[in-house]
Amino acid sequence: MKKTVSVLLTLALLFGLVLALPSAPARAESTPEQELTEVFQNLNAVDSMRMDLDIVLDLSIVMSMGGQTIINMPLNVALNLGMEYQKEPYAMRGQMQMHMSYMGKTEDNQSLMYSEKDGDAVISYSSDDDGATWTKKQSEKASFSMDDMSAVIGSAKEIQKIGTESVDGHDMDVYTAIVDGQYLQKAMNAAGSDNPLSGIVGETGSEDGSNGLGDFEVTIYVDKETKLPVRFSIDLTSMMKDLMDAALKASMDMSEMEGMEVSVDIPTALIDCNLSQFNSVPPIEIPAAAKAAVPAAA
Repeated sequence: MKKTVSVLLTLALLFGLVLALPSAPARAESTPEQELTEVFQNLNAVDSMRMDLDIVLDLSIVMSMGGQTIINMPLNVALNLGMEYQKEPYAMRGQMQMHMSYMGKTEDNQSLMYSEKDGDAVISYSSDDDGATWTKKQSEKASFSMDDMSAVIGSAKEIQKIGTESVDGHDMDVYTAIVDGQYLQKAMNAAGSDNPLSGIVGETGSEDGSNGLGDFEVTIYVDKETKLPVRFSIDLTSMMKDLMDAALKASMDMSEMEGMEVSVDIPTALIDCNLSQFNSVPPIEIPAAAKAAVPAAA
């Protein structure tokens, strides 16, 4: 299950990547690229905001031999991440909740997260027991950085304005953009995180663990009045199936169980992200108990 959680957290990082779409050169006429450039310049200029991220993953792994099903293992995961961010002084606070069910079992986990800067270093704090105890870590960069992701997402392509829509009484311009799946790993590297794909793709991928990942489409909703992006959605069903197929192939190649057939069905792999509270997030203060925690060993 740890690999599954790593994949989900990787998907969450995609929205750090999406938050930086894109940086296109100015043109004489208004184009979708130029319009989104202005939109994300507006986003980069905000002093604070809130992000609510929802990930839903449903899959089933079936193992059979000689035409008979031996194992049918469904897995259902729902993850919610609520995060508030302020630019100066840099600080972040968040709460993650995850529900997972598999093989008749259920697991519910939640975490509290904070981060702040100390000079050039970023101090991160996390708690899995509602603040009773804390883990403290220091790194060279924040895991949430729109500047880093801007460099990664420069190759976004096929940006289109597909129409308008009303959301919660607000008029939205709706855009789509195509992102190459290889930038999933680059986003992880930019965030300074370990590569969770290496344990999933194994020997089937390239050295960066990105081989075989296809393009994915991002849908972006922009408030007509504020010219700020307020919602993103990604359907990663195809990409997740590619990941799972590669993982299963690698595991079966190493298996001594000749004649075993394995298939995976992924009806749902969706990410929805909503942005709100632009320039109106209350000041973020790190709990005293978190600051007092003993730093984790490197």
